[in-house]
Amino acid sequence: MNKVRQIDLGTPASTHAETVRVEIDGLPATVKAGTSILRAARESGVDIPKLCATDSLKPFGSCRMCLVEVEGRKGYPASCTTPVEAGMKIRTQTDALARLRRNVMELYISDHPLDCLTCSANGDCELQDMAGAVGLRDVRYGFDG
Repeated sequence: MNKVRQIDLGTPASTHAETVRVEIDGLPATVKAGTSILRAARESGVDIPKLCATDSLKPFGSCRMCLVEVEGRKGYPASCTTPVEAGMKIRTQTDALARLRRNVMELYISDHPLDCLTCSANGDCELQDMAGAVGLRDVRYGFDG
């Protein structure tokens, strides 16, 4: 029996009727008001790494993999919990974001058995997929535990 994977855009769809225009990685996008940055990016063909976000749950931003930069704002908000606003300029792929995501993933992997090659879930593991997506190749922590 074949397993059918449905596309998960990371957060539930907005119920607002009105739309807003934003810029994602320099490209214009028009999405429903109240849409999360994560969903707006995915609807626009931009993939942002995620672990805890799913269409079937209210977003809570615990994994910190979906961090983005928003022009004019300090810090790195979680794209799953941050709604778009008209005129927002969002960057999803910068050197700083890549470094942050790798560090976050390294901490997750440090508390996980490092037996990916022999694990029965190899090739069907979201944690392994995200480690690859953020370019994690070495883990500095967790060898003694």
